[in-house]
Amino acid sequence: MPVRPVLKQSIPYFTADNAIHFRLAGTLITLEDADGRVLELLKLLDGRHEQDAIWQELSARYPDVTPDDVSAAICDLDDNGLIQDASDTGDDFDAGAKERWSRNLGFFETYASLAISKYDFQRRIRDAKIAVLGIGGVGTHLVLDLVAIGFTDLRLVDFDTVELSNLNRQVLYGERFIGQHKVQIAADRAREFNSGIRLETEQTKLESADDVYRVVHDRDIVIGSADNPKLDIERWMNAGCVRSGAALISGGVVTQRAFLSTTVPGISGCIECWYVAVQESDPTSRMVRQDMLASQARGERFAEDTAAFNGLVMLLAAQIAGEAVKLASRVSPPLSVGRLIEMAFHDPRPVVTETFRRRDDCAVCRDAEPAATLRWLSSDELTLPF
Repeated sequence: MPVRPVLKQSIPYFTADNAIHFRLAGTLITLEDADGRVLELLKLLDGRHEQDAIWQELSARYPDVTPDDVSAAICDLDDNGLIQDASDTGDDFDAGAKERWSRNLGFFETYASLAISKYDFQRRIRDAKIAVLGIGGVGTHLVLDLVAIGFTDLRLVDFDTVELSNLNRQVLYGERFIGQHKVQIAADRAREFNSGIRLETEQTKLESADDVYRVVHDRDIVIGSADNPKLDIERWMNAGCVRSGAALISGGVVTQRAFLSTTVPGISGCIECWYVAVQESDPTSRMVRQDMLASQARGERFAEDTAAFNGLVMLLAAQIAGEAVKLASRVSPPLSVGRLIEMAFHDPRPVVTETFRRRDDCAVCRDAEPAATLRWLSSDELTLPF
């Protein structure tokens, strides 16, 4: 289908001092326009004209303008993120969907180009298959966030019931839900938010990597917010997701800090790669883990689990939601692939504290392949840490 360039409505412009100024995300992009031809070109970028027609109309007023001039100008506008292709009108979204996602589409329009439309980004989100493992502090925020963003194929997994101590941070619930199973309440609330979603629930406790694989085997992206048993669940989620090819975004809150990382099988190193490297190189970590394993075997509560503050939970949930959008839509490379990112309550700026180097001898991921929807991350153009 021929390209029909159109200016982005979400990026305003104004004229002053023989120039045209676009305001994008707090930054001005200035185009010099001594004789008004740039402004005339912009007026022709209305989504109704193909490039040859734009040249013909512009050259009628400015005879020295060549087809190459118009082509170069359109390429420059596209490189600066100011235009998009009007050919994709999102016909696969009905009127209700266009209204519901209208602000998303305005946001994605700022990233659109002549090669990819704002609807493409929303389609990828709509079509992505997501699992959320654990509907506790982080998971309870993410369920509604993911539905609000436009993810429509979700599987929620949890075994637990609501307790009064959950209600300082697990915002899907309330006093009337105490004693009820979290996963069903979360599903009901999500369906109230968007009745058109495809949502499955698994009221089950994950007790092995095989259990994880069973609930994620057909997923593209997995949010790993389960935290019990503390010393095992992260490795189980990692192994199950690597086996399935799904990306795992996992994280948690420990007293004053929040952390997250993303593993993409076949692209990045995995949590097991990192774990083995730490155990080999850090005797203190080995000692601490052995002590914690003994405590876990005795059924003792870890001291840090007595602290969980909603401010950090919200901060972490926002970061995870953003990484899920990047992975699904491909609007921007995610920052946490192969990295451990931490944020402290007193200084919430994200800091990379670890890099998951892929090990050729990793028993979990050495032969891994990513899901088809994640292979774009292997592009040489992406700057990932491996």
